[in-house]
Amino acid sequence: MIIPKHNYTEREKTVIDILQDNSTLNIKTFLNIGFHDWDDKRRHWWINLCKQNNIEWNIMEIFQQNIDDSIEKGCPPDNIFNGNILNVDNYNNYDCVLFWHGPEHIEKEVFKTNLELIESKANKIIIFGMPLGYEPQGDSYSNPYECHVSEWNEKDWVELGYTVIPIHDKRKYPHITVYKILNN
Repeated sequence: MIIPKHNYTEREKTVIDILQDNSTLNIKTFLNIGFHDWDDKRRHWWINLCKQNNIEWNIMEIFQQNIDDSIEKGCPPDNIFNGNILNVDNYNNYDCVLFWHGPEHIEKEVFKTNLELIESKANKIIIFGMPLGYEPQGDSYSNPYECHVSEWNEKDWVELGYTVIPIHDKRKYPHITVYKILNN
């Protein structure tokens, strides 16, 4: 796997390492769930990875204003669509599904109840990133989906069969990246 030059954060680097360590999965399709601020090129780290490796990429975003803004600012319209991770009948399967800082935006029991269905949409690997424990966040830029409504810890994910990578960077709140190799 070719890793593009980028000043990766510690959190982003965990995803890069996971994908590089599992490059034998031969990922050809990639779904990122949740996206805003197309003008911020730092947020394109995973898009650049996909482009560099000829991986077909898509964004599923729940908040329509983020979709409209992204398209207006240059996101190819065929690469972004409106959807909710919980509505698995409304999106295709992908080799890699990345819900980067997403599980904390869904009630924990709702997410856990739907996790097996969500996993069924990842052909080869699924990756989640989130705060480790509590990190306060209300709605932002009039987007009610930005609120943090659940807290996750390492034990939660280990019990669900995931590999957990704790991230203790210089931020106030620690984070975790978790992943599972699948054979769907």
